[in-house]
Amino acid sequence: MYKRIKGKKFSRKTDQRRAFMRALAVNLITREKIKTTKVRARQTALLVEKLITKAKKNDLAARKALAKVLPPAAGKKLIASIAPRFKDRVGGYTRVIKIGPRLHDGAPMAIVELLDRPAADNAAKTEAKQEKKPAKAAAKTKEKKEKRAKANKPEESKS
Repeated sequence: MYKRIKGKKFSRKTDQRRAFMRALAVNLITREKIKTTKVRARQTALLVEKLITKAKKNDLAARKALAKVLPPAAGKKLIASIAPRFKDRVGGYTRVIKIGPRLHDGAPMAIVELLDRPAADNAAKTEAKQEKKPAKAAAKTKEKKEKRAKANKPEESKS
């Protein structure tokens, strides 16, 4: 019987899975943008959104709860710089942008990023659009265009 279990197991035991998700969350908090598989991205976004909601409270209980999950540097950054950005927002602190499949195994990839990032880093949409086409596909389309151009070009006759 289906029990509505939330979350993925990632073929790992509980302690390994928690450590894995913690590592992804720390990377997302410190870098504010990471590239990973689509399923991992969704799970990471869920975890980080819960952590940001706790950090917005900024009381002793919230700090202790964050200290259980995050290392001190990531916890400080979350409370000091990330949570104040989202004080007026009720939820939806992260964005998951799907990009094309990974070349060597075809796994669907995605970019997870925090919303309201500084303007210099807001080029994620353009980067995601560029990464949607794998390099091989882009090379093939370029070759096809060159062949068409040669075929349509009138040949010069030697006189």
